[in-house]
Amino acid sequence: MTYVFAQEWDRERKRLAGIEAAADLISSDVLARLGVGPGWRCAEVGAGGGSLARWLADRVGDTGQVVATDLDPGYLKAIETPNVQVLQHDLTVDDRPGEPYDLVHTRLVIEHLPDPVGAVTRLAGWVRPGGWLVVEAGDWSTRYEITSSEVFDAVLVAVQKFLASAGFAPMFGRRLPVLFRDHGLVDVDCEARSRMLRGGTPEMEFFTLTIERARTAMVAADLISDDDVAAALTLCADPSFAVMSPALVSAWGRVDGPPG
Repeated sequence: MTYVFAQEWDRERKRLAGIEAAADLISSDVLARLGVGPGWRCAEVGAGGGSLARWLADRVGDTGQVVATDLDPGYLKAIETPNVQVLQHDLTVDDRPGEPYDLVHTRLVIEHLPDPVGAVTRLAGWVRPGGWLVVEAGDWSTRYEITSSEVFDAVLVAVQKFLASAGFAPMFGRRLPVLFRDHGLVDVDCEARSRMLRGGTPEMEFFTLTIERARTAMVAADLISDDDVAAALTLCADPSFAVMSPALVSAWGRVDGPPG
């Protein structure tokens, strides 16, 4: 499997910024409610552009630590906070970096992996007794237009088909609470949240640049015409256009046992 959104694309950082703009409020709300605070040792897995690693660093303070990992940590090198350690790490093959964590968090990562269920198993093994695992994954079945557009809908269907051909699981988020229970986690809970994305906003860059990144391959595979892609991208730039994002499914559970 080849990861579609590799960092060598010159607009990938901007695409990640669109995800951060759309999803950071959701993720940080979940993590804050779990009580992340001073002294916590946290792992941010697949840290991408680093926004949540920075947020966690502020929460855990000088007495805590954040280990931010990514297959390609290039965008994380700009983080100069002393309590953040940046590591190149492949979740599918590499061992846990360091001692167990009070919190392990990952967002929009495991649905791209060849064995996402196995990834949940590995991540659960990173958490100390009493600590929390938080996994966030998408559920594209909830995505719908506020401004009705057949062409935009057709392009997003093509995007899903293209990503699925590369190993992406677009509905994986809905499986998370059952997987957490099956892994023996306790205090399991879950919620799914969508946001309205307006054309021309930083939040819409998530859709705009995901479509743009897949454009050539989708057209070559006869999944959609280039004219339809162009029309969808025009809508993404139109302030009168709005769409609900795919749901971000946030699942959390605690490893049973007294804190170590």
